[in-house]
Amino acid sequence: MLAREPTNPDRGPTLNFSRRQKTAYTLAALVTFAVAAEGGVRLVCWAVGRVPYTAATPWCVADDDLLYALKPHFEGKVYQATARINNLGMRGEDIAVSKAAGTSRVLCLGDSRTFGFVVRDDECYPARLQPLLRERHPSHRVEVLNAGTHGYSSYQGLRYLEVRGARLQPDVVTVAFGANERRFVLKPEQADGPEWFHPAARSLRWRTRVSWSYAMLGAMKLLSHARGEDTWRKDVLALPSQRLDDLSCRVSLGAYRANLSRLARWCRERKIGLVFFIMEDAPPIERAFEEGRRLRREKRYDEAIAAFSRVGRESADPLTGPWFKALVLDELGLTREAQGRRDEAQAAFRESAQAAAVWSVMGGTAIRQAREYNEVARVVAREFRVPTVDIASQFLQRPELFADYCHYTAEGHRLIAEALADCLDRNDLSGPLPKRSERMEVGGRRE
Repeated sequence: MLAREPTNPDRGPTLNFSRRQKTAYTLAALVTFAVAAEGGVRLVCWAVGRVPYTAATPWCVADDDLLYALKPHFEGKVYQATARINNLGMRGEDIAVSKAAGTSRVLCLGDSRTFGFVVRDDECYPARLQPLLRERHPSHRVEVLNAGTHGYSSYQGLRYLEVRGARLQPDVVTVAFGANERRFVLKPEQADGPEWFHPAARSLRWRTRVSWSYAMLGAMKLLSHARGEDTWRKDVLALPSQRLDDLSCRVSLGAYRANLSRLARWCRERKIGLVFFIMEDAPPIERAFEEGRRLRREKRYDEAIAAFSRVGRESADPLTGPWFKALVLDELGLTREAQGRRDEAQAAFRESAQAAAVWSVMGGTAIRQAREYNEVARVVAREFRVPTVDIASQFLQRPELFADYCHYTAEGHRLIAEALADCLDRNDLSGPLPKRSERMEVGGRRE
């Protein structure tokens, strides 16, 4: 009951609310405000066609060791492919953790090229490899596990193997990295490793928890901006140099060699077969860069600039241009520098660093060439006698096998599966109890 106080000639009658009523009215006001805020933010997002935090993805979960991992039992859109994630957090059908007796397992580590960026579940090369090996070896059972994950680097592949690999009991491990290593990070301490992954995983975990609310995601976005976590374009100008060679990337060439070497030792200590993939960007991209460098060496500077400027322009894929923009601008800066036009060169270098500084929990765009990393992989392969499948050479004259600047079409995946099956057979790695043969295909040749 509301009690009316005695009338005061100087004041009107007042209402005396109980504590319970005050609490109820306060909660009602807060709920009304929250609903209005959520509705307002969703209306704005609908109008502009964007969610407030694109890093909140339903197909992944935060992981302290790996930063993130595929979400078990997820079914739906994963970037440009509709995929099914199994009970072990891999693309494909459910599978038991422990393998059955007499079964041979191939564990495919890699990034989105292994996952299958634009292809169906049954079209990616791990899925094609399994029936191919079973057809070639009908006397025993073969299981191929697709552990490829978008955005993964060799560090994440190594940690995946160290943390989860033993319980999967693989007989053979295939390794296909070298794309995401090249991504720009603002500070060396943001390179792939526990110092960066642990706090980033906590942030990702919180984003996942509040992903149902656009208003809360927007608030987290504003908080990140206030803390300077997504202002790389501004912060990069404070670096001592804006030259790409002086900037840091997720996995340096030295760290890449260390990661592959640790992978090789891990497998060798457990008598597990190992295969390295050699993969490059789409042939038109590689040819344009090579042509531009050749023309620059010949001092045909205007033609070199035209060659570099073609990178990404002929591609229908909208991601191609932004991914290579920093590298193109860097080459233009080097060309201007060779011409003696230093002011224009410095402007190009600054613009190149700005193009690389696209904030992401996984790093910015590419600031290194794929061939630098492929040469490291070949060196480690020779050192540890690891067989290689050189997709870069096999697809050099086959641009139609690429869906975009680095991912493969369904036909490309089919050919990769055949090349991998041939490699496994040549090196005695496809039986239920594989033995390392003395006849190894190392660096693309027999030894």
